[in-house]
Amino acid sequence: MEQFLDKKEIRKRMLAKRQELSNEEVGEKSQQICARLKKLDIFCRSKNICLYMPVRNEVDVTLLFEIVWESKKQLWLPRVDKNTGQMRFFSYGKDTPLMKGMYNILEPDGTRCLVPDETTLVVMPGAVFSRNRERIGYGGGYYDRFLAENEMCRTVAVCYDFQILKSIPAQLHDIKPEMIISEERIF
Repeated sequence: MEQFLDKKEIRKRMLAKRQELSNEEVGEKSQQICARLKKLDIFCRSKNICLYMPVRNEVDVTLLFEIVWESKKQLWLPRVDKNTGQMRFFSYGKDTPLMKGMYNILEPDGTRCLVPDETTLVVMPGAVFSRNRERIGYGGGYYDRFLAENEMCRTVAVCYDFQILKSIPAQLHDIKPEMIISEERIF
């Protein structure tokens, strides 16, 4: 992508490209990414795993739900308060009902809210990434604000390899994940 494009234009183009993926491509690439993630030390050592409910061809991290539960880790999913715009993570188990939240994304309908600590791993989606681990999200700043308030959390971003560019116009408030995992590479 051209270097002169601004953040919004890069995001728009990349999300359009991601939307063109077939269900088979999303499934295959997601399996490869999740297989890499679950083997990482950062995943194995974490007790609290914060994942998300994928939408619009995001990496399907629901493939990790059973692995998290079987390994006796606690699974958390994000929920955004419609009044404050604050994102927090709530416990999600096999019997936890889901409800439609902001942007019609499924969220856990539970009451147990995560108190983050150094054993918390936040796995985050995004629109575009750089090889220097910079991230352009979807424009709401939910993960950036959550992670700025909870610096002790460990972070990994997941994406498809084509979403990683040489460089992007990142800003100071954009939180860099510790790692970026695609189906082909780890940064």
